[in-house]
Amino acid sequence: MKKMKWGKPMGRLVEKEQILLAYYVCNFLEKNDKNADGLGEVLTKALGDNLTSIQEALNNKGLLSDHDQMITNEGILYIDNILHIQSDAVERNKLAYVKDNLLTYEIELSVPEIKEYIHKHIGIE
Repeated sequence: MKKMKWGKPMGRLVEKEQILLAYYVCNFLEKNDKNADGLGEVLTKALGDNLTSIQEALNNKGLLSDHDQMITNEGILYIDNILHIQSDAVERNKLAYVKDNLLTYEIELSVPEIKEYIHKHIGIE
């Protein structure tokens, strides 16, 4: 992330980080097939043929599990770190922290479908 002159971080998450953030958001939604399928549809629409190679890269880094394509504990810690979310934050509040930190740090999401998915589920209009 870039820093502004006054020390306020801002920037853009790279595509892989945006994808990982979408998995993070999905992880903290109510667990059901509809939410998991919805994320799969969004990622397929947004990335097409590139999705598999990006998922493999995230798998190789240990950020995404290879058997069920969900975020790992390591992936959760990675997102917590880049969004400045305390690792001991209560799970049910994590989506509120995502919303607050995306707005506070002016973090831009450049993939429209992923941005729409994340904003919808964290309450940014």
